[in-house]
Amino acid sequence: MFQRSSQRIKPTDTFIGHGTDMNGTIYSQTNVRIDGKFTGELSSSGTITIGERGEAHSTLTARHVVVAGTVVGDIKTTGKLLITSSGQVLGHCESGLLVVEEGGILNGTSMVEREAREGAAAVHEPPGREREEKKDDKADIAEKQAG
Repeated sequence: MFQRSSQRIKPTDTFIGHGTDMNGTIYSQTNVRIDGKFTGELSSSGTITIGERGEAHSTLTARHVVVAGTVVGDIKTTGKLLITSSGQVLGHCESGLLVVEEGGILNGTSMVEREAREGAAAVHEPPGREREEKKDDKADIAEKQAG
């Protein structure tokens, strides 16, 4: 009559709802969403999302971070930092990829470092650019020899 489910139970994501004011340190293995106010240190193995009504006065560390509300503090992510059109960040950001949508605000500093990935496509100069640089080098050499 009852069959055992073959699906694994997924961990519940952490949620700080609108109207909640929380202080402290959170370490989470799951995704975290803040629609209330959080002050402190927040670290997640997944994605941290600051909702449109959310505020974080803290240091955020996660695989990915999405800011649709307000973050005052530092953000460190190995993946993508997305600041949506309603989001604002005041602080230092380190990420593998930074995306700021039109209307989004980043007041602070940012450092983008791509992770070395196996089999990642190499960045090549546009055709002709290498030739232009060689011409410029030859012109510099000729100028030095003449002078």
